[in-house]
Parts: sequence; structure tokens; C-alpha cells
Amino acid sequence: MSNVDFIVSHVGVGSVVDILTSIRGSTLMVLLLSLTSCMFLYVRSAIKYHHDVEFGNQKGCKPYESKLIYHWPLALDIMKTAFKAGRDKKLLAFFTTHFDQLHPTTEVRILGGIGYVTQDPENINNLPDFHLGPRSLAMKAMIGNGIFTQDGAAWMHSRESLRRQFIQMQYQNFKGFHEHLESLMGKLHASSGVTDLQPIFYRLTLDTTIAMILDQPVESFDHEIGDLFSKAFDQASLATGTRARLGDMYFLYQPKGFSKACETIKSYTYQFALDALEREVKSPVETEKSSFISKLYRDNEDMQLVRDQVLNILIAGRDTTAATLSYAFHLLLRNPATLETLRGEIESVVGDEKEITRAQIQQMPYLHNVLQETLRLYPPVPINTRFCKKLTSLPVGGGPDGRSSLLIREGMPVAYSVYHMQRREDLYGPDALVFRPERWNGSELANIGYGYLPFNGGPRLCLGKDFGLMLASCAIVRVMQEFPGIKLVPGTVLEEPGTERQHLTLTLSNAQDVRKFVSGEAERRYQYQRTTFFEVMISFHDMERDNVQSQKHNGICMASRLLQSPQIMTKGNRPIKSTLFLPTLYRPNAKLNAIDIFVCGIMSSYIGMNVS
Repeated sequence: MSNVDFIVSHVGVGSVVDILTSIRGSTLMVLLLSLTSCMFLYVRSAIKYHHDVEFGNQKGCKPYESKLIYHWPLALDIMKTAFKAGRDKKLLAFFTTHFDQLHPTTEVRILGGIGYVTQDPENINNLPDFHLGPRSLAMKAMIGNGIFTQDGAAWMHSRESLRRQFIQMQYQNFKGFHEHLESLMGKLHASSGVTDLQPIFYRLTLDTTIAMILDQPVESFDHEIGDLFSKAFDQASLATGTRARLGDMYFLYQPKGFSKACETIKSYTYQFALDALEREVKSPVETEKSSFISKLYRDNEDMQLVRDQVLNILIAGRDTTAATLSYAFHLLLRNPATLETLRGEIESVVGDEKEITRAQIQQMPYLHNVLQETLRLYPPVPINTRFCKKLTSLPVGGGPDGRSSLLIREGMPVAYSVYHMQRREDLYGPDALVFRPERWNGSELANIGYGYLPFNGGPRLCLGKDFGLMLASCAIVRVMQEFPGIKLVPGTVLEEPGTERQHLTLTLSNAQDVRKFVSGEAERRYQYQRTTFFEVMISFHDMERDNVQSQKHNGICMASRLLQSPQIMTKGNRPIKSTLFLPTLYRPNAKLNAIDIFVCGIMSSYIGMNVS
């Protein structure tokens, strides 16, 4: 029985007529229009679906069979776990847990939306019909209208303009690098010796990038403006990374201080650019010798666009290179054999020369391998997302084995994970998670192609690739020249790559404790604090035997200071309340003798003292 027959049989024709005639004309018109609209949308959707299926058949597409598994409605359980992983700085490890058990290309349904995540080189190499989508809008609050937030003609104009500048920079000398690297060395020498390298690397890359763009040293290491700018940059980057991952809902995340941080970096960048242009007007130079910022202004003729482009370059030049340097030392110091091999190459090619040249960098293949392997395990931009502009297909991802073409409809997001792709065992072998720079020797990875994309690929290949690699190479060489005894602090947990805590903003960075010994003296001081007093004094005796007078003196002075500090004295698990003082130990330029050793040994044995 039809719906109409049912109504007529139960209500009656007269009743139906009465109902229809009782509805006012305007209300009836609204109902008819609503019904017509629904029918139109349904028919259009059916036609579009049929057209999509026909297109898929022509391309050989097969239905996807690899899906992200969830148990709560709308995948809320996945969302809950992901947010917790984000708070714990384990988001990439969370993705690894879920996606390593599925095909390299997987369908994801979260909060009613449909998209795909891929780590297939074939798919990543075929994204011409995709654009930035809402990710661009999420980033504009911080970096404005620049090359990283543009598509189409605007992006092509920006890329061509910046490409010319970066090509010219490849032929310039390394003078700008040297100035800031020596400032870095000064910072490390002035430190206590146990140093967190990561923030210093971030300051180095910020200074160097600004100096390159503005054609003058900024020296933000010792400048209040540099501190303020750097803090605002960090705050804005963290929030922008979260906004970018929210897709269309980016506007819901507006943490306290975000707008102020964005305004701070924009206003300072504008002023930096304006000051640089004014200096060039006062001291004009030949066109081919004019600064990066001057050429940028000639190409755009709009100070706001210039400011935005500078911000885009800064976020690439600062964050990516600093993160690469941090991870390079993170890996080198956990692999002493690799560190020694690299040290030998540096000594044979560069020796003690401080002003490193491009030619010398090119003569160090093992250094290049170390950087390649670092970027393989920790690509600066680990995950990226594109949105489909029109009906298209990906080469793989469909069918039971995931090797057939996959239909992608207009508007669908496709996230591609370079981080996970570059750890695939079928691409890099069973030791894909192992830091092994030697894998880049010979022909082992000669045909890796789009399986290695730390700098992106195709039309969006990173323009600053050469600049970043040269700066990172010079920094590694100088740190290892200046501090040959650099090593991890004892007790550092040696995690497997990928299991450590990681900051994931617009780029990837290390969230671990990255403290390093940059001098032997620092190690001796630290060992003093971690061992019994008797053991420390024996090490001081060894220093005298080796005639290391200055180191011995520092150790003696520290011993005296520590012995006078009740806060760090313990007996068993209980702090010692009284203060122990050995005046005979605090003697500048003194020599330890057998009596000193004997007295200290007896007293430490008597008290059972440990310095925590």
C-alpha cells in the first residue's frame, strides 16, 4: 500500500482536503519550495554520484578497504586519544600505532568527515589537483599572505620572485654564517658547560635568516627585541600548528595571547623591513648588488606583502634548520661510532680552520650523509595536508591490496605523512628506524625518488634547501671543532627514534631534555654532583697527576662550595642539616696532597655522604 493510499484509507479524502485547505497560502508555498529543494538536491547528488562512479571506472579505481578503526560514534574515541597524545607530545607515535597496521593509504572518518592519510610515494608524487584549503586561512593570522599561504597565480609570482633571490645567495660567501656561528661559540663557552643546544640553535637560525634578508647583522642574542620577538614567534607557531590541524574549524582555537603574539611579530617584521629599505635608500648600491629585501620590495611594491613574505621565510629558515641541528646532535651523541667517523672527516678536511667554505663542505660526504639520515628520521614538516580541487584519482590505495587507483572527490582532504613514509621498512630496509648514515653510500637508495621528501618535492620544493643545509653543515663542523669532548649527560635515557617526546607546531622539534656536555670541565663538575665525595676527590687527584692545573683548581673551589651547602648534602635518603666545611680545600692554585685525599676519604666514609 502506498503512503497516499494509507493516508486516504485512514484519514479520508475529505480530511486530506480539509488539511490542505486549512494551510495558509504562504505556508503551503514554503512547504512546496522546501520539498522541491530537497528533491533537487537529491537528484543532483544522485547524478553527481553516478558521474563520479563512471569517472572511477574509467580510471580503474576500486573501493578502499583500509579504514581507520574506531569504536565510539563519530570516532570520538580516536579524537580523545589523539588529544591526549598531543598533550603528552606523542602525537606522531600515536599516528604510528594506528596507521602502521593498515595499508599505506587509509580512509579516515572522524566527526562525520571523510578523508585519506597516505604514506605512498606514488600518491605524494601525484597531487596536482590539490590546494591548501582551510590550512591557508589557519596560518594567515600569523604569517599573512605569503608563499606558504598562497595558491594559484599569487603563489607562482611569489615563488619566482623568491627563487631568484635564493639562487643568487648560493654564490655568496659564508661571511654572514661565520659572524653568527662565532656568536654561537661565545654563547656555548659562556655557559655552565651543561647546555641545552636547541634554544641556542633556534636563536642562531633566527639571527642568520634575518641577517640574510636584511643584509645586516641583527645580533638578537644580546638584544631585548630579539628575545621578545623570539618568544612571540614560539607562541604564535605553537597555536598556528594546532589551528592548521583543525581544518575548517581552525577559528575555534584562539588561545590567550595568540593575537598579541601575531601582532608583535608582524609589527617588528614590518619595522625590520622598513629600516632595511631606508638604509639602502641612504646608501644606494648597484641593482645586482642590492639586498634581498630591496629586490623583494621591487617585485611586490607593497610593504605589507613584503612583511608577509619575510615572515614566511623566517618560519622556514628559523624552525626547520634549528630542528635539524637539534636532532642531528640528538642522534650523533647517541651513536658514538658515527660521531667519531664524522669527527675524523672534519679533522681531515677542515682541521682547525674557523671560516669554512662551500668547497670544504662539498668535500665531506659523511657529513652530508649524517644530515640526510637526520632529515629522514626527523623531517622538519612531518605531515602535510592538501584538499582536492576537482574530481580526481590517486595511483594507489584502492582494492583489497591497496594497489589499485583510488577515487578522490572534490573537497576531500588528503594528508600525507613524510615522517612515516621515510620510516617504512619496504623502502629503507629492516633497520629503517635505526640511525645509519652509511645507508646513503653507493646505490642503496639511488632510486628512492619521492620516498625521501624532507624538503617537499615538485613545484613546491623548498627554495631554502641549500641555505638550510649549508648553515646546518657549518654549525655542526664548528661545534665539533670547538668542543671535541661534547657528550650526553650521564643518565640520559636513550629512546628509540620516534618514541621520544616531540613538539609538533608548524614544524617538528625535539621536546626531550637535550642537555649536552660541551666541555670536559662541565662533565667533571656534573660527575662531582652525581658521585660520592670520596670518588670526586680521587678524580681531583687524577687531575693533579695529569697536571691539569686550571681544571683542578675549579674542582677544588667547587668542592668547597658544595661542602658548605646543606641543601645538597644527604645521608642515605635524608638531607644532612649541618654544614660541613673543609677550609684547607679552598686554596687557589693549591695542589692536592695525600693528606687532603685521606681526610676527605675518611670524612666521606664517616658521613656516608652523597650529593644528589
